[in-house]
Parts: sequence; structure tokens; C-alpha cells
Amino acid sequence: MSFVQSERLASFDGIVHGFADRTVGTDSKEIEKYYKLPKIAQLKQIHSTDVIIVEDMENHDNLTQGDALITNLKGAGIAIRTADCVPILIVDKGKSVIAAAHAGWRGTWSEIAVNTVNIIESKYAIAPSDLTAVIGPSIKNCCYEVGEDVASLFNEKFENTSQYLSETNNSKYVLDLSIANKIGLQKAGVVDIEVVDICTKCNDSFYSYRREGKGVSTQLSFIALNK
Repeated sequence: MSFVQSERLASFDGIVHGFADRTVGTDSKEIEKYYKLPKIAQLKQIHSTDVIIVEDMENHDNLTQGDALITNLKGAGIAIRTADCVPILIVDKGKSVIAAAHAGWRGTWSEIAVNTVNIIESKYAIAPSDLTAVIGPSIKNCCYEVGEDVASLFNEKFENTSQYLSETNNSKYVLDLSIANKIGLQKAGVVDIEVVDICTKCNDSFYSYRREGKGVSTQLSFIALNK
């Protein structure tokens, strides 16, 4: 099976992960079989700040609503689906807890990544500085144009938005969600952050809502702790 791999996560023994392209899509059964995982937990994603902690894979309902998953279960996989939105995979340096988050512009603005880090710290007593976060393939500022309505939300809430938001013309802006999430993670105290430099709209190996329109399929980003 073909996945984009993170250099940082690939260096962690006991962790399996991958950012699927359209050749794999969201076929979790094939991924489970390939990596010998009993189950990969997923969510009904709703562009929220809701973080779900997976404590029992047998009873986990894949239709649970939310946009991030956290678990410390060995042999368990967690995943989110994207088609331009930002997939974020997180693991602590002790390889005891993993997380997967989905951040579109709404999730980025409402700081789903920060919320995930805060919950890891409060529940598992793991400092943000002990986490590694990888921001996977997503639409970049070369292709992600938004209107003044979205831009104003970011400008009103955050400082120094020029690092990831810039005006083009006719009240249009380009927004880099990868950088916005990286900055949010840094503010939350995460130091070790990798950004995969692949734009899902530019690269037709990936599904892209902006390129293909409504009804487009999605690809899976997953992470698991080996037993």
C-alpha cells in the first residue's frame, strides 16, 4: 500500500502511520489488514472542536461526532478523512498516546489542534513540549482562496495573520491552513512540528474538494500504537 510518510513519525519505533492518497482513499479494512490492526476508529466529522477519547475499541461507534481522536490503547488505530482540509497526527515522545485531528478553515479558526494538545496534557499529564505533531498533505496558499468574510474572522481573532493570510485582489485572500495550524501548535507549546509540503489541489494524486467539487471522495490519515 502507498502512503506519504512523515520523516519524524517514521523515526519512532512502535508507531505506524500514513497519509493515504486517492489510490488508498478511505479503505480502512485494507489498512487494518496490512498493518494487522484490529480496528481503526473514525468519526463523523462536523468541523467542530470536539475531541473524542477512545478508551474501548470494541464499543467505539464510528458515527460519533467530532473532529479529533485521542487514544493510549496499544494496537489501536485512529484516523481522520480529508480532501483539502488539514490532517494532523500527534504522538508523545514516550509513545504512550496518539492523536489525529481534522482541521478545515473552521477547525483551524476554532483551534481544534490546540484543543487536542490541551486535552492530552490534562488527561495524560504529558507536556506539549513532549509531543511531536505532523501536518499532512492539504491545500496550500497557492490554491486556497477565501473571501473577506473568512479572512475577517481570522484577523479579528488572531495576531500576525500575515504569516498565513494575504490579500490578493477584489476582496479575496489566500489562506495557508498548514501554517496557521503550525502557529497554533507552537503557541500551545509544541516544539517538534513537521509540515508535509504537498498541496492536495496541485497534486492530482490526492482528492481535492477545490479541484473536483461537491461529492468528492476523501483520503485517510491514520496513526496507531503497536502492541
